[in-house]
Amino acid sequence: MIDSPHELPAAWATQRLDVRDATPADAAALTDIFNACAYVEPWDPTFHPVDRAELDRVIKRSLDGDEHANFRLQVLRALPDGAPIGYFHLFHGAPQPEVCWISMFVMQPEFQGQKLAGEVVDALAEQLAQAGYRAIWLHVYLRNWPALRFWTQHGFTTIVTYDGDKVMAEEAQARLRLERPLRD
Repeated sequence: MIDSPHELPAAWATQRLDVRDATPADAAALTDIFNACAYVEPWDPTFHPVDRAELDRVIKRSLDGDEHANFRLQVLRALPDGAPIGYFHLFHGAPQPEVCWISMFVMQPEFQGQKLAGEVVDALAEQLAQAGYRAIWLHVYLRNWPALRFWTQHGFTTIVTYDGDKVMAEEAQARLRLERPLRD
């Protein structure tokens, strides 16, 4: 067991993408990317439209550090031109010291289905395993079948918890906390 896992590097790359910490200059592009995914809101209520001020706050939180856990927002940029095509944010060491929590993962719709997100998730898992983490956790809403399929195809196959409405209804929601183990 490693005493204290480390954070992700501020910049790293996959075969086709550059991944780096977000800066205030990224806020407008990240707002546009998130809002382009608002079609998911009926399946996942976290995808309500947002304004730039919300992304400004999230980027500031990432740059300033988080008082409870090490929060990080990283931008996905297509190589070779560097245009932002997505982002993710996560907490290092939360909710447990050797676990990272992906709290959001967003890919611009025109880049979905090109295996770029999977490339990032697999490289992220490698980075976090090398940093000393034992697992990655995330939530996925059960109505968001494309996301559920994506995450389970990328190793998030252990159900940690289930929470949701107790009665089936049109507006009812339920989600799973899934885990991708990083070590044996």
